[in-house]
Amino acid sequence: MQGGSMIRRWLAVCAFALACAADLRAAQEFSGQAPSGAWYRIEAPDGWRPGDALVLYQHGLDFSQAKGPPGLGPLKSLMLAEGYAVAASAFNQRGWALFTAIDDNRELLALFEEKLGRPGEVVPFGGSLGGLVALKLAESSGFPPVHAAYSLCPAAAGSRIWDTAIDLRLAYDAVCGDAGTLKKGDPPLTWARNLSDIPGDLGDLQDQVRLLPTLIDVNLCTGVSLPVSIRNGAMKRRLAQLMTFAHITDEKFFVSNIGYVLFVMSDLVRAPDKLGGRNPFTTAGVDYGSDPMIQAGIARITADPRAAARLRQVSDFRGRVGAAKILSMHTSRDQLVIPSNQEFVRKVMPPDQLTSVLVDEDAPTHCGFSTAEGVAGWEALRAWRAGAEQPTAASLQDLCERFVAGGEVEGACRFDPVSAIAPFDEFVRPRPPQPLQVPPRSSRPLPPLLPIGRRVTP
Repeated sequence: MQGGSMIRRWLAVCAFALACAADLRAAQEFSGQAPSGAWYRIEAPDGWRPGDALVLYQHGLDFSQAKGPPGLGPLKSLMLAEGYAVAASAFNQRGWALFTAIDDNRELLALFEEKLGRPGEVVPFGGSLGGLVALKLAESSGFPPVHAAYSLCPAAAGSRIWDTAIDLRLAYDAVCGDAGTLKKGDPPLTWARNLSDIPGDLGDLQDQVRLLPTLIDVNLCTGVSLPVSIRNGAMKRRLAQLMTFAHITDEKFFVSNIGYVLFVMSDLVRAPDKLGGRNPFTTAGVDYGSDPMIQAGIARITADPRAAARLRQVSDFRGRVGAAKILSMHTSRDQLVIPSNQEFVRKVMPPDQLTSVLVDEDAPTHCGFSTAEGVAGWEALRAWRAGAEQPTAASLQDLCERFVAGGEVEGACRFDPVSAIAPFDEFVRPRPPQPLQVPPRSSRPLPPLLPIGRRVTP
């Protein structure tokens, strides 16, 4: 079959590129700050010419303001060896950077064209928040054609991923009461900390050493940073109750999720370049009956419809990608960006344009793919883009094992042949339909989306 012969040819090309990748240095490198203030980095191999392909790499969520050029991702050397240029923006926003990320990439593309010429196509690639940005770039205007996109553990639920956060934040109050009362923000959004009370250097919030000292109140309630042997019974009960409510089994993931709840969500609703003090969340009418205490005690709030619409506008993937092919992978036990996020890609993409798979892991990780799995996904996407058969979990497993057996790359190969996911609503309680509300004329308007060239730093 044509697809099979193309895969064999591709394997030969891949073996050469993999062998060269470790020693390759980009022939052309550019970095600095764009006119808007966003840091950027561009690298291109010798021989790259206008009309060749460009990978736009999208980093994951970072809660520190960038102080220098971003990295270009875990596959940079391989991509350069295969003839791609690679470029990345550090974005103009920390945290949930979707409010400027697409424009930041447009500005990056303009800088790239100024220095190297216009690419013939762009290939969006990223993981976690960056995986969602990669998907949204594939459906955004103002870019050269996107024929393929590589999205790892994407936060593809978009605006709905934040329902998880508001539920956990308000469930904390119902469970903990006066034991470890959290610092409150200005009314009416008392559950969101003021910007002045949010640390600015927390990075990706998976660094427990950085994060735990900021969660003293949480520790008073749950004892999560204490050895189990010295936690009292009430701490153990409250921690178990909150983890069960949030479908979390790993305490490190509980800490990371709480960090997102307290800091990233507060920044999202309060920052002037995001929602500017407006509430996009609803708990009124939500069924929390799996936990009677939380069902009875959780605060019931209702979204400002304009804030909810703005969050959906910048966050949700709609699948309007033309003929582009998407390969999306998730680690099977992720408890930060749960595998059910894949539902939001699967339900809007035609099956013949999407390969969505899981890797089967023994312990929970967030985006913990092996090098071999990441390379196999990338090479399968390239072959598919060039006319080979659509990859499946089985063909990805086979390709991964061939690379490992040939000594080109190291790591486990764990592609799940079924790659089934549970419905998102089994983990995140669905919201009831909200009636359309017309706000009073005196209400403050939402902040506009930032145009290129303007930067707001909270």
